[in-house]
Amino acid sequence: MENIEQGVYHYNIKHHHLEEIKKGDFRSAITEAALNQPMCYHAAAVFIWTAIFNRSKCKYGERAYRYIYLDAGHIAENLALSATSINLGTCQIAALYDDEVNQIIDVGGLTESTIYLSVVGIPFGD
Repeated sequence: MENIEQGVYHYNIKHHHLEEIKKGDFRSAITEAALNQPMCYHAAAVFIWTAIFNRSKCKYGERAYRYIYLDAGHIAENLALSATSINLGTCQIAALYDDEVNQIIDVGGLTESTIYLSVVGIPFGD
């Protein structure tokens, strides 16, 4: 996809498309929320992985939180492999302020919360 306006988008898994949440330049906000890691500012895209906890808790009980974080790693790995296959770089980020990222994407943090970030873009030096 080309020429997507800057903003925050949600991937609708049922209909396989992006839904615009809000327009705007959130590079500074996501960079600050990720402990001022400059790759967040310069990336072509920042993926924010969230979890809706009850979905996993209903199925997996006390092991739900473990599976949530394992699945986040698996999803991020698949993104990294896909990006690498088209000569893009990625970096996975766990150093973040959850509440600040949640505010950017308009989630409350109790029933759904940010758990991980992935940045994708052209690697520096290329």
